This record gives sequence, C-alpha cells and structure tokens, in this order.
Amino acid sequence: MLDLQDPQEIVDRLEERLDLPVHPTYPLRDKEIVGIWRKRSVEALQGLWKGGFFERKDALGRPLHESLFAVADGPMASTFEEAPGRTILLGELIRNIVQPGRITQGLKGTCAATCIEIYVAERDPAEYARIVAGLVSPEGKVKLRSGRELARDEDVLEPDEYEFRRSPVSRLFQVACMEYAYPELDYRNAEDGQFEGVKNTGTGLSLGAFDRLLDGITGKHWETLSDAHARFAALFARFGVDTSKVADLHRDALSIIERVTSAGETVFATLELPKVRSPVRRAAGSAEHAAHKVRILEIDRPNGIVTYDDPMDPQQSWFEGIRTRIVDRYGRCTMPIADFEKLLVELSYPPELWPGPEQARPAPTEPQPETR
Repeated sequence: MLDLQDPQEIVDRLEERLDLPVHPTYPLRDKEIVGIWRKRSVEALQGLWKGGFFERKDALGRPLHESLFAVADGPMASTFEEAPGRTILLGELIRNIVQPGRITQGLKGTCAATCIEIYVAERDPAEYARIVAGLVSPEGKVKLRSGRELARDEDVLEPDEYEFRRSPVSRLFQVACMEYAYPELDYRNAEDGQFEGVKNTGTGLSLGAFDRLLDGITGKHWETLSDAHARFAALFARFGVDTSKVADLHRDALSIIERVTSAGETVFATLELPKVRSPVRRAAGSAEHAAHKVRILEIDRPNGIVTYDDPMDPQQSWFEGIRTRIVDRYGRCTMPIADFEKLLVELSYPPELWPGPEQARPAPTEPQPETR
C-alpha cells in the first residue's frame, strides 16, 4: 500500500508513472526527444522533493502529491488519456511547477491568462496542480479559492503550429481562464478569438475581465489602476478638487512596483504597444497596436531599467521602437524605465502592500536652525 507520508515513496511511484509509454506522435514541447523529455521530467520530480513542494497544500488543505496522483491514476477524460496521454500531462505539470518561467502563451492572445498561470504555479503550486487535475477529469470542473467554478472548454487537444512552445497543460489552463473571464462569450482556441454568436470580437482580456479572472483564481482582491483613472483625476484637479490622496498611475506606478516587489509579491502591468513584430526568430510579420500583459519583477533605478516577465517568451525583441533586452529564454526581459512609463496603461497589485500616495510619501523633515 502506498504510504503517502513517505516522500521517497511518492517520488518512486511518480517516477514509475513517468516511465510509462509516451504518445508516439503527440509533439513534445521544444521538439524534445522522448528520452530527453523523460529525463528532464524525472529531474523536475526530484526538484519537487528537494524543494519541499510535497509539503505545500491546496485550497482544500490537501498536499500537492495528491493532485499529481490524480493526474497519474485518477479518472480522466477519455480523449486526454488517448492524446496527449497521462504521461505527458503529468510530466508537463511537474515541470511547470518546478520551473514556472517555462509557462508560455505560445502564439496565442492569452497573455493575461498566462501571467496568472505563472503566478499560481509559482506562488500556489498545490492549488495549481489541483486546478489542472480538475480540468483533466471527466467532469472538467474545479472550484476555485474564490468559491467560483472553472470549467474545461476543450475536450480534444489537437496540436497546431500556433501552440508553438505552449504545453497541453498550459493550453487547458489558459483556455479555461479565457472562458471564465468572459462568461457571456465563447473563446475558441483554434481561431484565438472571443465569439459572440458568429462574430469574433477579438482576443485578449479587458481590464474588467482580467480583474474577474485574477480575483477568481487567487481568491483575493487586487487593486487596479489605469490611465483612465489618471485622466479622471487630472480632470477633477482642473476643477480644484484635491486628488493628492488618490492613487494615480502616472505619478505612483514606480512607487507601487517598488513597494510590492520588495515585499516579494507580483505586479501585473498592461503595456500599450504602438507597433509589434514577430517574437519568433525567422518569422515575418508585424502589426499596428497591441496591448500586452506582463509581470513586473523589479525596478532598478540606479541602472534605469524595469525587469519584467514576458509570457510570450520571445526569441527576439518584438516591441517596435522600444529598447528591450531578453535576459533568458523564459521571458525575463528588461526595458528602460522611461520607455516603460510611456507604455504603461494598467497596473494590478495587492492593495495591502501599498498604503496609498499619502502614506507612501516619506515624512517631511523638520527644518534645522542655521549654524553660523
């Protein structure tokens, strides 16, 4: 009988599951050959143990490994058992937890959902595993920390070129999130669009839809500032209304980011890009105007740069006219603070970590008498 209290036994049993056959034709991420994929999945499994992940609990108080065994052995939608299969789903889930930076949106317009997926995998890995286990179950539903329900939207994970480097686990998570964010619309992954009947209304998430998704997945309230708030504040100020105690995106963004990230938390930001090109090397194409959600990791004032996580995981700089630098293959990038401030249109952050503009300002110093 499996002793679920013994980490070594958990690792051994899960490693046995990873050693089971892999679907012969389903494409592995990054075109890895099966032997390499399996080796890296086992290494990630060892990383779960060494990193203390098995002690993490989900929203129901259950340890992480229970959800991993649910994917490995529990009831699963029959189409997923066939392709991509349990082995791939289990290995990709484990690798996403150990290295959340590898989570990507592929070439789909799911940047906002991807940012949230990375956040949950990084900060709440047992809950992330529980959500994925629920989505691959025959029912395809899971209750979130907020008490609301997230439901699977796809029953067949047919590969296509626009998935690019996105794993089937991330595809399931992100597509379900796109449906959740717009309950009145139908997100179709193949077309990468939100449909109202037969009309494609476009992709991406509005500020309200993102707030709904972020609050629903994390189960907590996030404060959001936008350039629209700043415009209203400026309008009121012209009529003599004191807005100094009201948060202002243009005035307070850097202060908010510094305080929140120094406390070890994440800030989500929307950048309004006037023109973009392909993020993939050797691929042609450009587009006018794009809004893109990223996670802000750090403000480095001495060097004048912002470090951020781009869920596109770009292979080359793709913001036209902006001096971005790609730090690693997992989407860590930098750009000058001045460029960031020009592009920033929305910011979401935990309100308890930024008390507001009045409290955030340093206390005035008492004037000292002159000495002669």
